[in-house]
Amino acid sequence: MTGTTIGEWGRTTKGESYSFTYKAGDAKPVAPAAPAAASCSVYISDVSFHGAGAGAWFQWETSQACSGSFGSQKLQTQMWRSSWSGPRGYNNWHGTGLTSSSFIDYGWSTDCNDGGGTYTYYPVMQGYASGIGWGPKTRSDNDLRKGCGTRSPNP
Repeated sequence: MTGTTIGEWGRTTKGESYSFTYKAGDAKPVAPAAPAAASCSVYISDVSFHGAGAGAWFQWETSQACSGSFGSQKLQTQMWRSSWSGPRGYNNWHGTGLTSSSFIDYGWSTDCNDGGGTYTYYPVMQGYASGIGWGPKTRSDNDLRKGCGTRSPNP
């Protein structure tokens, strides 16, 4: 989808690490001159809000694709919220188990703590691949201003 933020990271055959983010539809940044021994790309969807009152929740999707000599991969995600001192976790980090598959795709949700104060919320994800390490934190392209308080009722 045009405009969607994509994160990519990897390790060259010379052992050099690299990472960058770009928007779908824009020119992809040039990777290092040495060919990649392994690389991964991550995607996080826009966050959506469903329900009302005590039955409300946030929902989003994450995916990661790795190629080359990466061994195994996993990803983690967390809902963040605004605060006067900078972004804070609204719930705990949640993640997948390690898999040798080249593609993983998961849907996530977290409940809204209705009536606890109004903040701006957005999910963040980070991918991992053995032999490369952790990639950059990548956030959704949108955020939602809701009255869900400072902490999810189900961290």
